[in-house]
Amino acid sequence: MGEALAKVERAKAGFPRKLILALAVVFALYEIFAVMGLNFIVYTMLKNLGIAIPYLLYVPDIQQSMSFLLGIILLTAFLLNPLRTKNGEKIPLYDYVLGIMAFASVFYLFIIYPEVVKTGYVEATLANMLFPILAFAFLLEATRRSLGVALPLIALTILLLGLYAEGFNVRILVNHLYYAREGIFSIPLYVMTSYVFAFVFFGSFLEKVGVGKYITDFILSLVGRKVGGPAKTAVVASALVGTVSGSSVANVLTTGTFTIPLMKRAGYPPEVAGAVEPTASTGGQLMPPVMGAAAFVMAEFLGRPYRDIMIAAAIPAILYFTSVYVFIDKVTKKLGIKPLEGEELPNFRSLITKAYLLLPIPVITYLLLAGLEPQYAVTGSLGVALITAWMAQPSLSVKGKLIFATAVIASGLTAFYLGIPVGASVYFSGVASLLLSVIVGFIVRGGKAMVKSIIEAFDASLRSSVTVFLAASSAGVIQGILTMTGWATQIGYRLIDVVGGNIYLLMASAMVISLILGMGVPTTANYIITSTISGAALGRAIASWNNLPLASALLVAHMFVFYFGILADVTPPVALASYAGAALAKSNFWKTAVNATMFALAGYLIPYIFALDPTLLIIPVSQWDLYTLYRLGYGVFNTVLTILLLSSGIIGWHGGPIGKPQRILLIALALLNLTPYDIITVAALLTYILLYYLNTRSRKAS
Repeated sequence: MGEALAKVERAKAGFPRKLILALAVVFALYEIFAVMGLNFIVYTMLKNLGIAIPYLLYVPDIQQSMSFLLGIILLTAFLLNPLRTKNGEKIPLYDYVLGIMAFASVFYLFIIYPEVVKTGYVEATLANMLFPILAFAFLLEATRRSLGVALPLIALTILLLGLYAEGFNVRILVNHLYYAREGIFSIPLYVMTSYVFAFVFFGSFLEKVGVGKYITDFILSLVGRKVGGPAKTAVVASALVGTVSGSSVANVLTTGTFTIPLMKRAGYPPEVAGAVEPTASTGGQLMPPVMGAAAFVMAEFLGRPYRDIMIAAAIPAILYFTSVYVFIDKVTKKLGIKPLEGEELPNFRSLITKAYLLLPIPVITYLLLAGLEPQYAVTGSLGVALITAWMAQPSLSVKGKLIFATAVIASGLTAFYLGIPVGASVYFSGVASLLLSVIVGFIVRGGKAMVKSIIEAFDASLRSSVTVFLAASSAGVIQGILTMTGWATQIGYRLIDVVGGNIYLLMASAMVISLILGMGVPTTANYIITSTISGAALGRAIASWNNLPLASALLVAHMFVFYFGILADVTPPVALASYAGAALAKSNFWKTAVNATMFALAGYLIPYIFALDPTLLIIPVSQWDLYTLYRLGYGVFNTVLTILLLSSGIIGWHGGPIGKPQRILLIALALLNLTPYDIITVAALLTYILLYYLNTRSRKAS
């Protein structure tokens, strides 16, 4: 259960760390130049200046790029993760050898790819068959070391079943899963390569320059004096930090190291303090603008811009965090926990002077909503982040700060003037800000701290990329087998047959599959597998139920399985985010996980609500009128009312402590309120208000 958290961290110093750093720099520069298209931007700018350098246009095909970058990921995985956790921090010689062999096994495609494209087929030579087989073996072993045994075991089982289904014809599997873009190098890895790495680097940089800690301190200074301030700080801060981290466990380990001890000092029991943070951190993957790697895969699967996924996710994510906030508020009042004293809180006045550090978050939100390609939007936001980071550096004079900001903006305007489109110009300014920061860092006295932060961001981004890249590649193998054999469609239709076409049972089946897979599979892989198996079938059922176009219904269906894949991080018996919270709080895992599930309860209900009425997702609505606005408002109000009823009934606090009969009544009304009958909503609301008034009056009287 804790294998993913208890890994031995290697390559922390000496030659191994320098090697990892060198790999990280090569990885990032290749991404910037060859994958994200800096070469084309530079070529166009120079050409428009009368300088043509055709060699800049000669870059590898995207499948070659994926093979090279995955090779670096595999090599890094073998260097960072020992064969067994008890092997210690020293990297043995055999791991260097295995890492190099793993790199070669996928880099072989880089070399042979031009021949594959030219001839259209692959000859069954020894090398052409051996390297792909070795690639499968090294990929599964690297995934086992980095993510635990569950995902590679599932991948190996399905791989062997696929081999059996194809009459043990190795060539068919090799062609489909290695040489074609249907297995290892399919859409999931393409998304990691094209989009996700840029966001990982962005999040790593914000963490290294202290933006994550600033967010936590800033929120604590705002709400710390309120009842339950430390817990509410965890909720709001995790929502904001989660928008740029995209990982439940990473979010817990980042913000939780501060918020969990603070909650315990305020009087929260360890199993409550350890549960609040994972619940809020898990929601970080649901909250736009950055929702975790699975959201980018969803956009690619559906053929939609990432902006659509952001818009669709916005209201459900706000409702999720509203639920967490309400549950915590009632728990706090029931426990009688007092607000923090002034001396325990960060100074608001000193923090407000650095509020510009938050600027990258609204900027990236705007750029994504404006329709810029994700990798351009996030790199442009990195430029803003670097400007704000330099603004906070005392080593740079006011004049120097203005010159730096002007130079970054001027680089983007220059690119635009030289014929580069707006999105690519924004991207160019972000890359220029990175280069300028390194130059300025070495010139300005005390500027080496910024250079160090950038270097650490390179290092951290590669280390963080290992898990998502391996999860995507392994899940790609599973997806490739399911599509090659036709099992994906067969399983989907079989699900419909088993549940008799009942949409409620079909949704429950998809939920169970997601939660079971989530016990050992990362959220990205979980989403890929579950959407492949049940996405199409659930989409057709939702289209029929809501009279929606299939494209809109598929968005709803994919969002449904996306939600439950993420919630698996707080759902026992595995619940890795809850495990991380329990470890930091030094609390009982089961009590912590149960509390986290309770706090996240709305997350289990909201997907059913928007599946039965997709108005909450906004995007599926084809025409807006007064009735549609009413449905949206009613849906939000009804969901909030359900949250209030459930939280009061489950926690046992509603204007004061309440007994079992009233708790049962409130929970029953909450469940009945999920049905589409207005009269129940009115009755539930009136009952909620009346009971609150009576309980408050009774508590004051006593």
